[in-house]
Amino acid sequence: MKRSIVTLVATVLALPLAWGQSADDIMARVDANPEPQSQRSTMTMVLVDQRNQQRVRQIQSQQMETETANLSLLFFLQPADVRGTGFLMFDYHQPDRDTDQWLWLPSLGRARRIAGSDQTGSFMGSDLSYADLSRRHLEDWRYQLLREEEVSGEPVWLIEATARDQSVVDRTGYQRSILYVRQDIYQLTRAVHYTSTEGLIKLMNIPAFEQHGDYWLPGEIQMVTQRGGRTEHRTLLRFSERDVNYPANPNDFTLNRLERGL
Repeated sequence: MKRSIVTLVATVLALPLAWGQSADDIMARVDANPEPQSQRSTMTMVLVDQRNQQRVRQIQSQQMETETANLSLLFFLQPADVRGTGFLMFDYHQPDRDTDQWLWLPSLGRARRIAGSDQTGSFMGSDLSYADLSRRHLEDWRYQLLREEEVSGEPVWLIEATARDQSVVDRTGYQRSILYVRQDIYQLTRAVHYTSTEGLIKLMNIPAFEQHGDYWLPGEIQMVTQRGGRTEHRTLLRFSERDVNYPANPNDFTLNRLERGL
């Protein structure tokens, strides 16, 4: 039996997947995902070298969004050799404004500003760079929808993101990325980042998300550095004791607060 045009339209609108979207449309949905106005958590950072030897660190973290920027402040709690080390970031919403970052080292008794040219370097010996800690701006990348696949049984879109110009490469350290976007919640669940160094890539994976009200937040982030197809180092970042939309105070995200330490 033939279905009416109205029925066909209603059927298409009811599909769980957004039929006919472009790569730009999908990435705009990813960027528009609701996020908490504030959150704080305890994080466990596990660093794993080529011999599978591990170093474990505990981190206290808090974040807050304002009209102009996403603010972040964290302190390392343990082990003793990094205890008290702090990090402050102003990740501005304007795509043409560079992110401000400072690292507080108790042994020096002062905060050191991370210059834009240094933000592709490793954050505290991990596989995350300082640039990885800030958000990407949609305007900095060109997107192409490659195909659909599944990751852990979940349908995903594969999207290639290519840096628009050399300034983006210099700032992020990446020339292009292959992004895996979950179709049900429009969250980035996996990525392959190609660096400026031949044969050197970064693999990002989020094995599971936690739902907090309207927000889907990563329970763990995995970052792997590979050179020539061989793993050189891995970083696992696990979140616990997460408090969403707590009454954050902007005065807790200042250089003076960073320099007061723990």
